[in-house]
Amino acid sequence: MKKEMGEYTLQEIGRQHEIWSVVISRVENLYKAASPLFENVERVLFTGCGSNYYMSLGASSLFQMRAGIPSSGVPASELMLFPESVLSRAERTLVIPLCRSGETTEVVEAIKIASEIFGCKTLSIGCFPQSTVAKMCTYAFTFPEAQEKSVVTTKSHTAMLLAVQMLSGLLSKRRMSSSGIFLDDLRSLPGNGGGVIGRLEESIGLIPLDQYSHFVFLGGGPFYGIACEAMLKMKEMALMSSDAFHCLEFRHGPKSILHRGVLVTLFLSDTAKEQEIALMGEVRELGGSVLAVCEVADGAVSKNADYVIQTKSRIDEYARSVLYLPFAQMLAFRKAVSRDIDVDSPRNLTYYVKLEG
Repeated sequence: MKKEMGEYTLQEIGRQHEIWSVVISRVENLYKAASPLFENVERVLFTGCGSNYYMSLGASSLFQMRAGIPSSGVPASELMLFPESVLSRAERTLVIPLCRSGETTEVVEAIKIASEIFGCKTLSIGCFPQSTVAKMCTYAFTFPEAQEKSVVTTKSHTAMLLAVQMLSGLLSKRRMSSSGIFLDDLRSLPGNGGGVIGRLEESIGLIPLDQYSHFVFLGGGPFYGIACEAMLKMKEMALMSSDAFHCLEFRHGPKSILHRGVLVTLFLSDTAKEQEIALMGEVRELGGSVLAVCEVADGAVSKNADYVIQTKSRIDEYARSVLYLPFAQMLAFRKAVSRDIDVDSPRNLTYYVKLEG
């Protein structure tokens, strides 16, 4: 039987929530063994390449907010090439590489430098238990259930981000009694995910994607990394011009690109919703179209958006970020299909990058 174009990618987008329960239970079961890594840590550094670098931006935001440990995200190449600009021997840093394959050259070299030169402990989060990175690190969380046939990351991304969310929640529970609600929200994600993903096909089908030649994704706090990943997915899958910015940064120059062929997606937060809605109105006044991805579209959101995607999850914004990712994946997938592109075989891309020499 002949394989349909994009068959693997579509299946992996549509069924990714089915492994979230496994991710949650594995992190809970292994947390006690991994928790000593966080003792006396002054900073957590998340690192990765491509999608996993963008994941590190959102991961560091939620980790600092929930676990209470100063955190940041950097590309693994920066840690490999300019380690002194990233790490300090005077600071106790835990380095967490996010790497689906565990074989990407920049990540391997970055972990070698962090551990051997700076004496950092390391915690790998990936999908291959026997990978180079998993074996190099002090401890590893691996999720083989999230391994993909497709080259672009979809279910591995949400699985790994969910693992970080769970870690931050469990660490927060050790520090603050209020974190139980956040953990309950995370445990509800497998059930929420099926409904959110199930509605995507119909909701995105209402958007006339052929009208748009440029895509902009905006997000703040826990959603900036999501905006960056959405930008990357649109490039990888649909080969379209796309950008990502912090929401209010869009006013400071980038808004000059707005015209009728630009679709601006805002990943709405709870914290800055009022300011983000005002930006939506400005985007429309300047000629762009607005797609709002939000928890629930109230009157102000509906008034200022051309299209709306709702999660209706009733959970904390820092838990909800995982539910925004399938939208980003499906939007890019549908734009690719409209252009007759087989996203299972993306141009110029491989499952991971291995540098020679």
